[in-house]
Amino acid sequence: MKLSVAMCTYNGEKYIKEQLHSILNQTMALDEIVICDDGSNDKTIAIIGEFQDEFPGKILLFKNQDNLGSTKNFEKAISICTGDYIFLSDQDDIWKENKVEKIIQYFIANQSTEAVFTNGDLINEKSEKFSQNSLWDFTFFMENQLTKPINLYNHIIFKANMVTGATLCFKKEIRNLILPIPNIKKFYHDEWIAIAIANRNNLGYLTDKLISYRIHNNQQSGFSNNLKADKSKKYQLKSNYILGLDEPKSFKEYNQLAKVYYRNYLKFKSASKEAKEEFPVNFNEIAEIYLNLFKKCENSLKKNNPIFYFFRNLTDKIRGKRQLN
Repeated sequence: MKLSVAMCTYNGEKYIKEQLHSILNQTMALDEIVICDDGSNDKTIAIIGEFQDEFPGKILLFKNQDNLGSTKNFEKAISICTGDYIFLSDQDDIWKENKVEKIIQYFIANQSTEAVFTNGDLINEKSEKFSQNSLWDFTFFMENQLTKPINLYNHIIFKANMVTGATLCFKKEIRNLILPIPNIKKFYHDEWIAIAIANRNNLGYLTDKLISYRIHNNQQSGFSNNLKADKSKKYQLKSNYILGLDEPKSFKEYNQLAKVYYRNYLKFKSASKEAKEEFPVNFNEIAEIYLNLFKKCENSLKKNNPIFYFFRNLTDKIRGKRQLN
């Protein structure tokens, strides 16, 4: 059994050393760490070089001539890995020392599982745990409150993507299924992989917090430490409304929800054009569901306050926003 890590770097000199140490000091050793650098101009390459000297043959570094962006860079790293299991890694987190061992044990105990994700702690720029909330709390995956078994596919599609790439590991057999990963705005590699595997009912999870997920101002993707309360409320509103737990009560809430529905409609519509024919998910069907939700929300907006609705639509038309035709 061969174990690989697919890591992407970009100007990660501040945290890459701590992350590589945590990966190399696992209770179950990894065979290769494939690093694709997206044009770093700080000391990232030099630091990786020091680790290559210390661990010859274990760390493979590939330097991109052009900046690919996070999604396409992960696609490249995944395509290069040769392991039977591929762990995704950001450049700025810290792995718990038993992460690899716990995940591989899960795969062995659950042979049909194709991918596994986990929970995590939240740390700041000083590597200090700063919140009692977990990574899952920020992704609205209240696992302990949900009826089991959880329909992970519906959760990802209609509530929120709770699969953070930095916690994800998958079998090499699914690589041909998930690649290529399209470069769609607000549709990241982890959600793409999670949707594909959850749709096949082969996505598993561990409640263990197996990484320390770092939140800081300069991260390429993921949460930032300036996450605003109003944004969190917007996503919670969307989740509760779809699950039938609550309904919008004001023009502002309906308007926020309409924006989310329309954005998801565009995202999944784009995915339907980009996904290869054998991809297991019907993105066009999902897009149509979101389009219908958007239209229903628009009708509710009109009934709630027809004057505000008129001027809001006029403003949208002038700006070219949320135009279906």
